[in-house]
Amino acid sequence: MDSEETSAFHTKKHDFDLQVVLRALRMSQLDGTDVSIPHYLQAYAELCRFFKLTGRLFGFVAKDLEGKMHVIQKKLDDYQTNQNYTTVKHMVAFELSSKIVGCRALLRLHWALEFIVEFMNKLKDASDHDKASVIASEVYSKTLSHHHPWITRKLAAVSVYMLPSRKELISGMCMQDNHHVLELLREVVIEGKRVYDIVETVLKNNNLLHIP
Repeated sequence: MDSEETSAFHTKKHDFDLQVVLRALRMSQLDGTDVSIPHYLQAYAELCRFFKLTGRLFGFVAKDLEGKMHVIQKKLDDYQTNQNYTTVKHMVAFELSSKIVGCRALLRLHWALEFIVEFMNKLKDASDHDKASVIASEVYSKTLSHHHPWITRKLAAVSVYMLPSRKELISGMCMQDNHHVLELLREVVIEGKRVYDIVETVLKNNNLLHIP
């Protein structure tokens, strides 16, 4: 991936903030039928910082997501196209009407959100000593692995076991304390599922769930 694609979302901070993710997910929802792309990307920017801190498995996931985010952000930054990329519905309608075989970047982010929400859902219900590696492996197998090539799946199978226990994962990377993180995780899962369902509906209604 081009280094310029990841630079826009690079950060040196080491305090992942679930509150930022929660706020962005909530603000992204427009009347329950559409999603604000700027807020959608804001949530992903914070989530990517978390992925980078958790090791090799989430590290390559983060790089892939950043590349897709950059593709959409460029459209938002271009005054000639930005009004067509303010929401998911606007983006889909514009790309279809322009005969652009597009929305690939959005679809890849959508796939990742399924993994993110389910991982956080399992994480919040686990015990402090449960291995995050086991949780991540199970969730990955049920979600993102279906969209990854064989070599990526093999890499994930090996690198996932480097993840620590749930308690160590939370205390080592989240700026909130353990109790607050668990409360936020519950809310993030709820809002994340809502955003996922909205985007899923828009993509499905436009036959865009299986574009290559």
